[in-house]
Amino acid sequence: MKDYLQGAYDLHIHCGPDVLPRKVTALEMAKRAVDCGMKGFAIKSHYAQTCLQAAAVRDNYSKCNAVGTLVLNSAVGGTNPMAVETAARMGARIIWCPTFDSPGQRDYYLKNLPQYIGMQKKFLDNQIEVPAVPLVDANGELLEAMKIILALAKEYKIAVGTGHISHEETFALAKEAERIGFKKLIITHADWEFTHYSVEEQKALAEMGAYIEHSYTSPAEGAVPWEQVFREIREIGVDHCFITTDLGKMAGDYPDIGLADYAKRLSDGGFSDEEIGIMMREVPAYLIEG
Repeated sequence: MKDYLQGAYDLHIHCGPDVLPRKVTALEMAKRAVDCGMKGFAIKSHYAQTCLQAAAVRDNYSKCNAVGTLVLNSAVGGTNPMAVETAARMGARIIWCPTFDSPGQRDYYLKNLPQYIGMQKKFLDNQIEVPAVPLVDANGELLEAMKIILALAKEYKIAVGTGHISHEETFALAKEAERIGFKKLIITHADWEFTHYSVEEQKALAEMGAYIEHSYTSPAEGAVPWEQVFREIREIGVDHCFITTDLGKMAGDYPDIGLADYAKRLSDGGFSDEEIGIMMREVPAYLIEG
């Protein structure tokens, strides 16, 4: 099998310790990454910034560029500029918009309860407010706090991912990013069942300067056929796409195994080694290194 993982990044891994048990700790993932030649990975938690975990990884594995991130859910104050400023000063390289506290996402999951939203339900059942985190006002205009956060991301050269926000919010965010010249907007797992963007939407967002993330779990878990993912990437172009795994669940594969499988499937689907390298190395490096 070709050595697809040499120099590769995975910018979407759920490592332990976390609110839920995870397949792999950040330190275990670092060892696996070094052993298979990966350049690094981003550590994602829906409820806490991961900069300290990333720093510990880099101290123990100097050849692994593990990076910390922050998700703007209610646990960190939602769209909280001070949380972003703090994370930036601690080395965060990705800020994600709300995920399980995005208004539409939370309405859905409270009716189809998975473990990871159990904390919100516990508080709500006890009449303790846990506010959802919208990004736009009643007129669809981006809220001022998010404009400040986007400006901070530009200042610190941090990527911003759309998380689980609505398409309306995404386009409001992309419009503001384009207006201020912010060049590191990520459309998070664009082909996941809840956030799925049409080819036309992906094209429009790429034309506004955004980068489209295609995560392994979406086709691997049956949310979308592999062939559809390949068609979408072809339509958008590899220069504005990159691949991640979004792995970390106990029942799933290790992220490095998933990433290698993704690369092989892309190759079998007609993508050249150069095209795969752009999506596994060049685009991710641009998003988090500079």
